[in-house]
Amino acid sequence: MAMKTKRSPATKLPTAKLSSPPDQKFECRDCPARCCRLPWNIRFSGDEARRYLEEPWVRERAGEEGALVIARGVLPMREQDGRLQCVFLDDDLLCSMQKRFGHEYIPKSCQAFPFGFVRDEKEVVVAQLSQLCPSIRENYGKPVDLQLKAKLEQRGDAERMSKALATLGGVILAQPQYLRAVKRWEDELATGASPAATLARLYDWTAAFERALPQGAERATDASIEAALGQAGAGELAPLVPRRRPSFYARVLFAHLLGNLCYPSRVREAHRVGKASWTQLQALRSAGNKVAWMLGRGTVDMLFVPEPFKLQRVRTVDRFLGADEGTIVRDYLRLVLQRRHIFSAPRHLLAAVLDLSLATVVISRFARCRAAADGRVKVSLEDVREGISVAELVLLSHAALSEQGKLMKNLRWLLLTKRESFRALLATEA
Repeated sequence: MAMKTKRSPATKLPTAKLSSPPDQKFECRDCPARCCRLPWNIRFSGDEARRYLEEPWVRERAGEEGALVIARGVLPMREQDGRLQCVFLDDDLLCSMQKRFGHEYIPKSCQAFPFGFVRDEKEVVVAQLSQLCPSIRENYGKPVDLQLKAKLEQRGDAERMSKALATLGGVILAQPQYLRAVKRWEDELATGASPAATLARLYDWTAAFERALPQGAERATDASIEAALGQAGAGELAPLVPRRRPSFYARVLFAHLLGNLCYPSRVREAHRVGKASWTQLQALRSAGNKVAWMLGRGTVDMLFVPEPFKLQRVRTVDRFLGADEGTIVRDYLRLVLQRRHIFSAPRHLLAAVLDLSLATVVISRFARCRAAADGRVKVSLEDVREGISVAELVLLSHAALSEQGKLMKNLRWLLLTKRESFRALLATEA
């Protein structure tokens, strides 16, 4: 019998319309507990942490070390077969906490996964459906629109879009103003061009738009926005020339994001509990992952790739962003813009173009890695979809910008302000 628990007061649900992609389906089945077996922080509230620590069974199951992690508001994880998994996950890949106390007892983030919510500019609450979830990605189960209200209640809140973004020159753009530029991005991504080439154009176009605004003004006026949009659209945009080898900043990006998904790097997390299984040699192997990615040589064991593979093989896999498989990436980037989560924090307008570009490069490189591991020279649709899952995990959904380390923040700023370095990053996978 499920234990009744005292829950914090529910957040008042918005009266606005709830929105999700048409014909989308979801059901938690046919999945090897993927959301419980990832190298990420599964966070919960202070009230939830106190409730768990007051339950003797939870403390016994988590252990002394796990209880300290819970006190920080994070679910403790342990290593199992080269992966991290929640300490409450049983061998049957079902949640022991849910089996013992019921669905309402588990953290709200677990209850609501793969759903998140953002209130858009029209006060519509838009569902953020994580592509990490196989059901969302492969679209099986029950209609999502019938589940939205319950999932929003479980989630407890909806994020809001930022009321304003800034240009690199310091001009503040109100929400309706920056969304006029975003509309141009969506239209460009709807064309049949390679997403890498399109993003290179959008960087130049957005930079030209920002330069056309009155410099020194604190806030843009609607008239200045109209004029800047016209001037930005009049210039000739340079084509993107593919690179034979990854640029320096591309290698840094791969080493930091994809290197951290390789074993043993992926199990060396602060919320991991249990006696460390690695030796000093294994600790060196973790650092060696990053070196391998920087050099583009060596064998790595990466999450979501069935077998270890040699990084040299990736060069033999055809690039695909300009081919039919690139359509999936373009559609995904448009979806990212439409679900508005990318605008849920105050930031620079051009940073959104940068994040779409980082995601594109990561998706492409991961898909090519997966094909290389299988001995293929062409990527499959499944390779690309799995690459989108990785982009969701490390960049656009589950990885909060506020938690990024100094290296990633500096890399982002350098790419944001150095046009040629930005273009070289995209040209790596163009």
